[in-house]
Amino acid sequence: MADKARLFKIDDQPPLIQLIVASLIVIIAGTLLFYFFIFAGSLFFRTEMREMLLLPSTGIGAKENMIIRYVQFVKQLSLFIIPSLIIIYLVKKDNGAFLGAIKLPDFFTILLVIILSLLIIPITSYTGILNSKMDLPDWLSEVESWMKAKEDTAADLTKLLITSKGLAMLFVNIIILAVVPAIGEELLFRGVLQQLLSRIFRSRHLGIWIASIIFSGIHLQFFGFIPRLILGLSFGYLFYWSRNLWVPVIAHFVNNVVLIILAYYVSWEEMREKAINLKVHVINIPFIPIIFAIAIFYYFRSEYRKKLNGESDRAK
Repeated sequence: MADKARLFKIDDQPPLIQLIVASLIVIIAGTLLFYFFIFAGSLFFRTEMREMLLLPSTGIGAKENMIIRYVQFVKQLSLFIIPSLIIIYLVKKDNGAFLGAIKLPDFFTILLVIILSLLIIPITSYTGILNSKMDLPDWLSEVESWMKAKEDTAADLTKLLITSKGLAMLFVNIIILAVVPAIGEELLFRGVLQQLLSRIFRSRHLGIWIASIIFSGIHLQFFGFIPRLILGLSFGYLFYWSRNLWVPVIAHFVNNVVLIILAYYVSWEEMREKAINLKVHVINIPFIPIIFAIAIFYYFRSEYRKKLNGESDRAK
């Protein structure tokens, strides 16, 4: 029986093999699960599968609202959460090595993470404005047009998703657009990818940077690449220093939920229009948030080193 169980484990394989298997699980199992859930949804909503994957070209009603949110939930479940859990089970007997501490961090840590997440928002907003003004040379005009088309599609989807009327829809948005992505994306990018890349390159820092670049690039929003890279690096180092996946999950959640709540009180179009028209100047650089954010990162790094020293002393 034990031999049969070993057939489904790859924890004794080199990290590169583990990464290849993990990628195949995400691509194959994730795609199959996604289309299974879309098929099930088409039966439930009594609509064609193809229609469920298209953005409405006209005004949307309650049914279309729910379909859009169902598809987003299904994406997270099938492409991030379920494959990540399968990979973590297959890759390591001691899953704690991938997930870090299973229990929630203490109140002070959670408070610091929330404050840090709020400080990062003006930093990513500023870099996002800089990134959005990116202008490629003429010989890359076709690439730029494709990138802008992807950006417009993402903006249209975000507008449809983030618009919420009434507290009930706000609650649904918080679950689907903040809670689920925070868990799903952190499971895959920090819990799995960052760990495997760190082992392959034998460098925690290189693993964090590569995972963060992939995290930002996979969204296919190139005019928002830099702020997402900053977020990915922030989440990656928080996980590395805290050794607790709940820490980046909380940070990710706070980043998402602030935008959702803002959009509830201020229209998404108004927020986007202000960001597009805002002129970037040196006086607008968020120096104070940067200074305090660095101080909090330094605290997490110091606590990590204290834990390492304590473990080293106990081992002697």
